[in-house]
Amino acid sequence: MARPDQKDLALTASLDATLREFKSYEPREETEQRLEVLRSLNKLVKEWVKNVTKIKIPSGEGATAGGKLFTFGSYRLGVHSSGADIDTLAVVPRHIDRSDFFTSFKDMLNQDPNVTELHAVEEAFVPVMKLKYSGVELDILFARLALKEVPDTQELSDDELLRNLDQESVRSLNGCRVAEQLLKLVPRQKEFCVTLRAIKLWAKNHGIYSNSMGFFGGITWAILVARTCQLYPNASPSKLVQKMFFIFSTWTWPHPVLLNELNNERTDMPTLNDLVWDPRRKNADRFHVMPIITPAFPEQNSTHNVTRSSAAVLTAEMKEALEICRDIGDGKSTWKTLFEEVNFFSRYRHFIALIMAAPNEEAELNYGGFLESRIRLLVQSLERNQDILIAHNDPNKHKPSPQAKFDVRPENKRVTVWFIGLEFAEHAKNLDLTMEIQRFKVNVENQASAVKSIGPECQVQIDMFYVKRNNLIQVLSGNSLRRGRRWKKPQPSNGTVSSSSTRSTVTRTSSTSSVPTTPTSIVAPSTPLATSVPGSSSLSLTPSASFPAIPVATTTMEADSTTQGTPSRRKRESGGESSSDGMPGTSNCCPPEKRTRDDTLEDSVAAEIIVEVANELMDGSLAKPTASPEQQALCQEIVVDLQTKTSTNGLKGNEHKMEEVPQTV
Repeated sequence: MARPDQKDLALTASLDATLREFKSYEPREETEQRLEVLRSLNKLVKEWVKNVTKIKIPSGEGATAGGKLFTFGSYRLGVHSSGADIDTLAVVPRHIDRSDFFTSFKDMLNQDPNVTELHAVEEAFVPVMKLKYSGVELDILFARLALKEVPDTQELSDDELLRNLDQESVRSLNGCRVAEQLLKLVPRQKEFCVTLRAIKLWAKNHGIYSNSMGFFGGITWAILVARTCQLYPNASPSKLVQKMFFIFSTWTWPHPVLLNELNNERTDMPTLNDLVWDPRRKNADRFHVMPIITPAFPEQNSTHNVTRSSAAVLTAEMKEALEICRDIGDGKSTWKTLFEEVNFFSRYRHFIALIMAAPNEEAELNYGGFLESRIRLLVQSLERNQDILIAHNDPNKHKPSPQAKFDVRPENKRVTVWFIGLEFAEHAKNLDLTMEIQRFKVNVENQASAVKSIGPECQVQIDMFYVKRNNLIQVLSGNSLRRGRRWKKPQPSNGTVSSSSTRSTVTRTSSTSSVPTTPTSIVAPSTPLATSVPGSSSLSLTPSASFPAIPVATTTMEADSTTQGTPSRRKRESGGESSSDGMPGTSNCCPPEKRTRDDTLEDSVAAEIIVEVANELMDGSLAKPTASPEQQALCQEIVVDLQTKTSTNGLKGNEHKMEEVPQTV
């Protein structure tokens, strides 16, 4: 309940100035343009409803049917930044169908010269139409109310409006209803808006702002900020930012985040009551990783897309942000450090590149939107592989460099690339992802053939290949690879045993190497895309034409500062127990046998391990009466050689020598 002091006020002023520096506030001219765009679209909605009404009700009784365009999301909350899109909802009376929205209304938009980049995602969880109107990006949802008319004074807060509606309309209305409820539940709207602006800017620049890609969307971040405002009702925005990171970096997931009590006793609406998030009654809700519940009835989980990997990334990012905020409070850092963009490619050393080649802009938009919503399914499939700890997908799509060459059909000249960063488990030796890749490709192609805006005759090609970080320059331009600051690996917390302190206990066996290794083979980006036509039932994946099996590296790893500190570095105790539900936030985040591979082993420490292993070999051999004089002499020679060469020849010669030890001894 403490009120802000002079230090908090000064930090808030600095925060506001930094937000303006990052163009989090839009100029007045852009605000006026947005208002004009919304007025034009609202007029189009009314005209469309009027035209459809004349066809369906020729008697003229529906002349006053109306129709209205609502806004929600960041624009409704007043936290939209310069260039951000506007989330809108077209609300129509009962005689207008969803099919009309995706046919006649889409045709009307196509005929408008102000509309560009129009494409529909009809099969999405919340069906949406995406477009640019006079350069302003918009998402338009559709909801049909069980009313004869929708006047200009129509409000959406009444729960009774949800009666007799299809689930798509309920979910579409939920965006507007949640936005209104959020503004009612926060104690002070001005502080809430400034804090949310800061959190949204931070999340976007750190690549964790995307609901469809498995991270948090705008409404989810708004709920987290609103909950922080409830817990600290008198705090300034600078304090709220720090407290938001503090609360949710230490949150005991999967306990849900709630702004108000769940309303699951609505017996008057049994159909809608079943939509309320309730893990006690619904098995599917028990497996949600980071449940964050919307405050409007029916209360639902806004983070059902979050995967185990994205949950680990989100938690690690919030922990890092908390440390930066503490440094800002101590005068050791600035807000610019918090909001600075982070380079995704500095996080990992191994990547899967997902390629999409399309013949034209319309196919690129339609298929690209569909494919983006499926990438998290590939991530979930990769997570089930015992050799993969983290599969971190980059929400940003990339255009390849002009020098990159892909073997695609002549008509498919528009190429888009998505990347998934991989962190391997310590025991990973021979990693073959052919099955996961093939299953994903076949499923995507079969599903795409059933999408109305794509169809079975679509000529879009998709494929995937493995690439190491130092070979990314063959795919992307240097500017793309250098964009943003390098990611800093998290420091081990107090009381945690670091990996280096336990390295001396590592012993070499016939199945483990003295130095951890990682897959190193690579397929060049000139790898031809699969020639199968989308929708085909069979798909051939060979090392020369698709994602290869990744073999074990037998050479010394180069020193690198990224893999060891990748998000959610799980150091598991062997033999640890895991519960049956598999929920993160407890000790069962990943199987006990999954331990982080340390790719940043320094030469000196690695050499100590090799010497330790050789000593153990020598001790074990000399202690046995049955050891031959040749064996004893060989062990002594190895130890002497390692001790003399460690400081001069480095790790490579020593490791090469050790490769022959187990078989000889």
